[in-house]
Amino acid sequence: MKVKSYEDLLQAELTVSLGGQTLQVSVFLIDHLLIDTGPNRKQKSLISLFEQWDINDVILTHHHEDHTGLAYWLKHNKDATIHMHPLGATYGQKKARLPLYRRVFWGKRPAFHAKELSDTFQSEHYVWEVIHTPGHADDHIALYNKEKGWLFGGDLYVHPKPKSMFKFESVPKLIHSLRKVLAYDFDTYICSHAGVIFNGKKALKTKLDYLISLQQEVLFLHNKGMTRKQVRQELFPKKHMMHYISFFENSPRHFIDSIIDQK
Repeated sequence: MKVKSYEDLLQAELTVSLGGQTLQVSVFLIDHLLIDTGPNRKQKSLISLFEQWDINDVILTHHHEDHTGLAYWLKHNKDATIHMHPLGATYGQKKARLPLYRRVFWGKRPAFHAKELSDTFQSEHYVWEVIHTPGHADDHIALYNKEKGWLFGGDLYVHPKPKSMFKFESVPKLIHSLRKVLAYDFDTYICSHAGVIFNGKKALKTKLDYLISLQQEVLFLHNKGMTRKQVRQELFPKKHMMHYISFFENSPRHFIDSIIDQK
């Protein structure tokens, strides 16, 4: 685990590996506010850190297990108040039922109680605008700090040009959410997996342009008479190890399906 600092922000970055696949995931502390908890699989490192950090509140960007795995521990051992989108609060009340590969990769996610976020959140010194940004998850949010010109985006970015997506994701919804946040005045974008991106608005615009172009290509080929399988073979001919590890819950076919089904 690496702990980095930017002004009054602390970032704890962890590396998780399985079957040759490696991902970074980060949690952030600013103004006694923890943004996301990290995965339960890394509880030994994270609990040691959380015991040192002064945490009053926790905001969860969405309900996925790599962001909420230690919410239960923080509530019951740090007396921290957990906050998330109303849809996420409903998910959190029950123990997560995860596919085997996600349970092995990230660890379990115990049930927890969260307060529902409103449109703004007040930490000790800052006001945060809560922006609903579905596409990766229906309860996904971003946090905007106008004073700093910072945007915490959870999993809205992750990678500028993804070539695969999960079954539960949606390209049209991601496009809408990216357009929504790009209307805000920010320079620094803070990603749960890519970390702190100082030219963040440009990075998000790159991803938006890529997804729009991809959406147009999919619809053009499908309207020409290609089947979904043919469109996938044309645009994404290569297989990736993650497709097999996830039993194709993560696959290019979900790019195609989400675009065609919601056109």
